[in-house]
Amino acid sequence: MIDLYMWSTSNSRRASIGLEEAGLEYIAHPTNIHEKDQFTPEHTALNPYQKVPVIVDSDGPDGKPITVFESGAILLYAAEKVGKLYGTDARDRIEVQKWFCLHLNASLPILGQMRENPALLGASERVCGVIDAHLADREYFASEFSIADLALYPRVATWAEESLPLNNFPNLSRWIETIAVRPAIQRGWSQPNV
Repeated sequence: MIDLYMWSTSNSRRASIGLEEAGLEYIAHPTNIHEKDQFTPEHTALNPYQKVPVIVDSDGPDGKPITVFESGAILLYAAEKVGKLYGTDARDRIEVQKWFCLHLNASLPILGQMRENPALLGASERVCGVIDAHLADREYFASEFSIADLALYPRVATWAEESLPLNNFPNLSRWIETIAVRPAIQRGWSQPNV
């Protein structure tokens, strides 16, 4: 069983939807960041950076418990554990890796900061334009649904049109709608149940 320590943030939801899509059983433990639960000694022992999400898998790779923090690392861990969500062959796996890394290193930071800094609108539009062009002739970032999709979805799923007009990016908008109706996404999005 996996224990997931999370709050209703895009990073935490990245972990919950990833665990759902991987088909892994977990228990979500609300870690209220507004009440500073992430700074408790118990949480700090799980993640010295004092952030959510964190998972503790009682059945780690060697049969012993393992702790994983950072939403991207959790997605990689879940994909490796179940042997899916990471490409269909070596070439497709590289496609997943490219987009997964691009999202973690460029898309997510720029899109995340834009809410606080509207001056990043141009950079955000550029990121969305690149993504939109890539999705023009494909349903997902690689040949099938993968951690590359899971990495980006929570960040763009709740964009308000007035912040970033996604209707200017029809392929990205279609992709968001495609991802939103997946049952595992809906189950993971409803966490933590508080």
